[in-house]
Amino acid sequence: MYDVLVIGAGLSGLQAALTAQQAGLSVVVVEARDRVGGKTWSVPLASGRGCVELGAAWTNDTNQRRIWAYVQKFGLKMFQQPIGGDCVMYENSTTKHKFPFGTTPKFSTEETKDLERLRDAIAAKTLTASGDPEDDKITLEEFGKKLGATQKTLDMINLWARVMLGVEHSELSAEYFFDYCRRGGGFYQMRSDAKDGAQYLRFQDGSQSVSKGIASLIGHANIQLSTPVASVEDRGSYVITTSTDGKRFRSKKVVLSVPSTLYKDITFSPALPGPKRRVTDTTILGDYSKTIVCYDRPWWRDLGFNGMCLSYEGPIIVGRDTSVDDKGQYSFTFFCNGGPSREWTKLPPHERRAKVLQHLAAMFDNHPEVYKPIEVFEQEWQKEQYSKGAVCPVTEVGLLSELNAEYRAPAGNLHFVGTEYAAEWKGYMEGAVCSGEDGGKEVVEALRADKKLQARL
Repeated sequence: MYDVLVIGAGLSGLQAALTAQQAGLSVVVVEARDRVGGKTWSVPLASGRGCVELGAAWTNDTNQRRIWAYVQKFGLKMFQQPIGGDCVMYENSTTKHKFPFGTTPKFSTEETKDLERLRDAIAAKTLTASGDPEDDKITLEEFGKKLGATQKTLDMINLWARVMLGVEHSELSAEYFFDYCRRGGGFYQMRSDAKDGAQYLRFQDGSQSVSKGIASLIGHANIQLSTPVASVEDRGSYVITTSTDGKRFRSKKVVLSVPSTLYKDITFSPALPGPKRRVTDTTILGDYSKTIVCYDRPWWRDLGFNGMCLSYEGPIIVGRDTSVDDKGQYSFTFFCNGGPSREWTKLPPHERRAKVLQHLAAMFDNHPEVYKPIEVFEQEWQKEQYSKGAVCPVTEVGLLSELNAEYRAPAGNLHFVGTEYAAEWKGYMEGAVCSGEDGGKEVVEALRADKKLQARL
């Protein structure tokens, strides 16, 4: 019998297992996929020019201390996100403009003033020590309207919700958005590419290197891949976990490291407590897709652009230059998220790619290089069986403040980790490791408490 069984070999699950193992406990990790890493997934180019990130990509070296510690431990090479040059604001087929990076798009004076007013109001909410329950009763869209935002400002707020969480501003509470940003140091820091910002550094050889490194510390013999879990039966003194192919594992504790939205895919006996069931039945995962278009050279830089492009229409919501110059890998990563993604993902692959290239061409005045990619990658997280969306579950309006205490609490011998539960950097790699670390410590303390109780008996 194992001391701890962890379901899920993403960053949270791997860290929970490592923390427990380092405390002297026996662990086993079972993972449904044929790889470790969860939403860290670095895929090599056929050309041999490095890799692209289908999942998480950015970190920094100051306030994301856990990931940075692993960067140093594993000797990973990092580089700064390129930001020099202009950005593109594509409002619609008749209205677009370029603007310097780090500035507000060039709307009219009145529109710019209104956007900055609402931006600052949102940012102020994300710098408070705690949230306002009243903000959890209204959507982010309603919050903007309550402050008198113009339609153009509301469109930008919706863009933020789409790119950061894959949902519409009408689908999440204002407080959920504020809390999400608050845990990453505030709205400005979450959107920043500068030092201390969320998008400051990238991995030369892919972020999955961190997951693979942690897995090697745990020991590959202690990780079972291609082992989806069908049921978890808590028998009081131990837990029986059964895979879909009939493998049975006995452990004293189980750590679930899968998004809460996916708990419904596992049969629990006894059933999860009411608050847990309510969370899993009502949370949603964002419609989050990436299209990565690779070129032989970074032609957009020749035009004075840094690769950032924004659009209200889709399929492209936000685009970034995700090149790795030292590898000769030059690429755009386009986030096709939220409402526009729901229609776009219904198209067959060749039509999806055509739509992206057409949108890119419209942004860059039909530059001839647009239609000459050397490789194209797609990742639709909402279609992946063991993800069903990204970046982390979004609670229904009103639920975050109501169930805050019960949201992450253990249930019997079951413990819960994941970036959605993180005290810091929710939705990011740092948040995943943070939650896994906390969950691992929680299990260690629980087993120590059980041992003391048995000794007294």
